[in-house]
Amino acid sequence: MKSILCPTDFKEAGNNGIEYAAQLAQSLSASLTITHVRPSIWPEAIQLEKEVQESTESISGMLKRMAEETHAMFHIPCHFHLEATSQTIEQAIAAMANKYDLLVMGTDGADDYYQLVFGSNAFHVIEKAKCPVIVVPRGNSYKPLRSMVYAFDPDTNPLFLIDQLEKLVDTLGTRVRVLNVAEDKPSEETGKKIALMKDAIAARNPNSLFWEFEHEYAEDAARGLDHYMKTHEADILALSFHDRSLLTKLFTQNVVKEITMIAEYPLFVFWH
Repeated sequence: MKSILCPTDFKEAGNNGIEYAAQLAQSLSASLTITHVRPSIWPEAIQLEKEVQESTESISGMLKRMAEETHAMFHIPCHFHLEATSQTIEQAIAAMANKYDLLVMGTDGADDYYQLVFGSNAFHVIEKAKCPVIVVPRGNSYKPLRSMVYAFDPDTNPLFLIDQLEKLVDTLGTRVRVLNVAEDKPSEETGKKIALMKDAIAARNPNSLFWEFEHEYAEDAARGLDHYMKTHEADILALSFHDRSLLTKLFTQNVVKEITMIAEYPLFVFWH
């Protein structure tokens, strides 16, 4: 991962995301781009063009200073970009993110009733972006990613998962704990997929990868994961994400959506 995008709204959570992204970029020897999305004005308000221009110059100046300060403090290549768009903020961030290896977002989680029902802003970006995303809840400062918990979904391809996780953990020397959360003991099919993952890891380079496997019992997967993260030492929770049909969205739990709203620890989410 050599290029990281980090959006900001110039508030506390966004600025915390920038600091986290900068230190991660330093660890990965990657570049960082700080961006702000500015929705376009309505055509009827064209008489405000002067005020809009002044505002654009002011925001660009703020972004430039942020990039210069970040470069000076963390000694990484740091760029800035102001995106004026007629899209929603989530759509614009997701579209930009697909040109980068990783998106890092600071977030407040679900801070009102609407978000609790329809999902956090971070989740809506994850839904639209196709690149890996790290979500950093407010109050989380960066610390080296020594330990990661990966929430194993038996419906995913174990070999693909290893490829995705390796992009981050190989460079950082992160220990990975593969966690299967379910109401009962793992099914025979789940056991086979976990065994396949173990064999694939062993066949690659066992000296550079340290993986553990655990099972957690919980009636609610998201709450079970959250409880595990709060009671076990880990630096980040990893989850895989995939498209779901409307029927599936209506009648099954979306663990990624729920976790983005309640997590008090960083999340690493990737598509499969």
